[in-house]
Amino acid sequence: MYAKIFQKIFDSSIAEDWMQRVVFQDLLILSNRDGIVDMTHEAVARRTNVPLEIVRKEIVKLEAPDPKSNTPTDDGRRLERLDEHRDWGWRIVNWAKYE
Repeated sequence: MYAKIFQKIFDSSIAEDWMQRVVFQDLLILSNRDGIVDMTHEAVARRTNVPLEIVRKEIVKLEAPDPKSNTPTDDGRRLERLDEHRDWGWRIVNWAKYE
């Protein structure tokens, strides 16, 4: 898959943590046409060659509220879990921006 990545990402709050930005950009690319990343942390790490510990740590941040986010949808969260009963699989909250 592919996704539009806007230059504005470098001016957003996500740019304050380069690892978080890179993991988010990778998730944009890995998502399907509906903004769904139905993969485990391990699968994301394998596909992107980013260490598993970093993938896990940055996804936690991407799931958390971000009061500095330019997009107030879902309190600035960038990811939302697909299912409450598992710790993997996400929907990119503002996917429409990247379509």
